[in-house]
This record gives sequence, structure tokens and C-alpha cells, in this order.
Amino acid sequence: MSDNFSILSDISPVFRPYIQSIYQDLKLGLCKTKIDLERISGGTDSVETQLRLVLPYCSKKLKWEVIFDSSTPWFAPDFRFDDDNFLSNADEEFLNKEVPSLCQWNSSDPKALCGVISELINLYKIYQVRKLNEDDSSRAAFEYSALLGNALTTEEDVEVWVGAHIVEFLIKLKINTTKLPELFNESLDINPGIDTALLLVRYPNSTNAELILSPFLSKVLGNITLPLMHQSGVLMDYVPMVTNLLNNKMQIFQKSLQF
Repeated sequence: MSDNFSILSDISPVFRPYIQSIYQDLKLGLCKTKIDLERISGGTDSVETQLRLVLPYCSKKLKWEVIFDSSTPWFAPDFRFDDDNFLSNADEEFLNKEVPSLCQWNSSDPKALCGVISELINLYKIYQVRKLNEDDSSRAAFEYSALLGNALTTEEDVEVWVGAHIVEFLIKLKINTTKLPELFNESLDINPGIDTALLLVRYPNSTNAELILSPFLSKVLGNITLPLMHQSGVLMDYVPMVTNLLNNKMQIFQKSLQF
């Protein structure tokens, strides 16, 4: 964290509010994780200010570079993505429609960059789903389509990442936390994390599913052993199974609070 504050202090004051807002206020992805700052070139006196944002997506860390020009501080920044194919064919009409925060850049708004990053992440998710559907005969493409046919899961509940030989799904599980106390932690004065349960599944080896719990839910639910996902099993059945398991554990915990 100290490294991030050091990076912030090195940024030209005219651009510092954008980056400070990104670091302090913006949380992305199903994990709702804060953005990290990895490196910077160009100090407070440099014409060009360049830094790398580390963005949570699926189980990955996207590394996007943001480049400001001090000679035209009212201009929107340029971007360099770690995937050369992402937005490689985007024209002005497309960007005006899909990334309005960039095309209508408001240099007086400290949250201007937050808006741009949020819109770009949404486009990146669409881009990954499009890559998945390019091979509509694949097991992963079938699983994704079938999963969204289940009323329990929507497009907003799934992050997709497609690699050369692997596909990842990060899935938000619908856990009922409404009856939990706002605070269940003896050592902290604040709720330690968002009440989020996520399931990470990789294809072709889908049997190694991973459960990712927020610190709060991890404390409430304790150790969870996932049911075995057989090679012939399907996500549209497995996701409700895991969801029911967690909700049952939640009910047991809630009942224990009554005694």
C-alpha cells in the first residue's frame, strides 16, 4: 500500500485526482477488489505521465497502461492494453456509444477515469464472451449458455476469461445474507469484506472447482468442502448444488445465534 501512495505522490498534481479516485474509490469485478498501481514513468515535471493499473478480472490481473500528456492536460488519456486484440478495430462511432466517459472526457471531474475504466471493463467482458462463443462447439461455450438458461444465474453474475488452452468462469453464488449481523468479528470495528461467495471453474479440467469467500463469509461459514464435480457433470446443476450447500450452512449459523 505504501508503494501506491509513493506512486500517487510522484504523479503530476493535475492528474493526481484521477488516479487517487481510481485507487481509493473504484472497486471492480465480482470480487469488488480495489485497483492496484504497479509502476509509473514520468514524475511531476515530465511531459508524459504513464502508469499501469492492475485490474481484477476473473482470477486474473489485467495490466492496462494509462498515459497522460501534460502539454494537453484537458485531453483524455491514451490506453495500452495487455491484449492487443481488445478494441483493436474500434472506430469513433463505437467508442462514442460504448465509452462515453472517454469520448466526452470531463477534465474537471476527479472520477472521470473511474467512469472510463468501468466502461472499458464492461467491454472487455463482452469481448471475452465473444471469444468463447467463436467456438460454439466447445464444452465451455455449451456450459456458459446452459448456465445462463438457469434462472439462478445471469450474465452479470459471471466473468469469462478465454486463454489459449483454458477457459475460466468466475460465478457469483446467490447466498442469502440478509439475516446476518452487520458485524461478526471481535477484532475489527468494521465488517471485514463484502458478503460475497464466488465459484471459480476452469475448462477443460472442470473437476477442480474453487470456492472463494469474502473474509466475512469465510469466518461465518468456516471450512467448506465442495461436492465433487464429475467430468460428466454440468454447471447448471453444480452451481445450484453449491449454492444450496452454502445457504444450508448459513441457516445453521443463523440458528446458532438464537441460542
